[in-house]
Amino acid sequence: MDIAALNSTKILREHVLKWMCLFFGLLSFIFAVFNLSKNHFYIVGGLEVCFSALCFYIFIQLVKNKQRNWYAITVCMTVTLVILCGTFLAPLKNGLFLWAFSLPILYYLLLGRKYGIVLSATLLVMQSSVLLYKLPSPYFSSFNLALNLLFIYIIIWVISHVFEGNRAEFSKRLKNLALLDPLTGAGNRLSMSHYFEVEIKDKSQLYLFLIDLDHFKQINDEYGHDVGDKVLVELATLFRITFAKGYVFRVGGEEFSLMSNFDSAQSALAMAENLRQAVANKYIEANGITINLTASVGVVKYQQQNLAELIAQADKQLYKAKDAGRNAVFSDINLCADAA
Repeated sequence: MDIAALNSTKILREHVLKWMCLFFGLLSFIFAVFNLSKNHFYIVGGLEVCFSALCFYIFIQLVKNKQRNWYAITVCMTVTLVILCGTFLAPLKNGLFLWAFSLPILYYLLLGRKYGIVLSATLLVMQSSVLLYKLPSPYFSSFNLALNLLFIYIIIWVISHVFEGNRAEFSKRLKNLALLDPLTGAGNRLSMSHYFEVEIKDKSQLYLFLIDLDHFKQINDEYGHDVGDKVLVELATLFRITFAKGYVFRVGGEEFSLMSNFDSAQSALAMAENLRQAVANKYIEANGITINLTASVGVVKYQQQNLAELIAQADKQLYKAKDAGRNAVFSDINLCADAA
């Protein structure tokens, strides 16, 4: 599975923003020419020229794959300003205020539910204030018309809010299905790749722990897979509690990988020893049976390798622990060099 697919919401919003900027840029330029040459609305026309230039600039940057966090919020705030100013300055018969009905959709599409609800509510208050100020206009004097416009806006807002909420929830559930081991709730191999490649920005003090449960196959053979599954669930929880500041992944039947940053090699090895002891001291009750087992641990520090190389290096240390009799921690970390 492509790791980039896990960021589908971000990618979708980038695509929407890019083509929306192109559309708004062209449309705003056309309106600007019309308002400056025919209607002589110089302030509104000037705002539309600025907005058009902004949209074209962001479109070009997005075509070059130069995404910035401020692009979406700037587009939303600028188009809101243009519509509010246009509603205030231009006659209502021009219908510029009708563009406000599209803005909740824009907010939720580009910014999500949290910003969507705040900006939609703010727009409703500000646009209503402007329209109330212009009530003497014969084009907006009917109470029924005002009420219908209000309800239309609220309906569009509610639909946008409900749709985005459900989309975000389903996206989260699909992401969990893709990233989590269904038995233990720990991350899976794809999750580990995603964490390593995308989420960790600074890997200079990153350590990887590879843990194998000693003689786990005997538990499955002697007591059945139900008991074995119970043991895996309990130990995955134990790892998450003991390794609270790091990430826990199940990468094989009874093999777990843990990753986190540590201030020193001594701290990393002390944590590895804590994990080994925690497993050795853990007694698990399952189907009336008490299970106690041990674990072998291999520890390595990131040294500019890719993830596959890092795992292979940790695997070598893990097998050294197994060859030494199991229930041990092995590492190739040079403590003196690390301290220096």
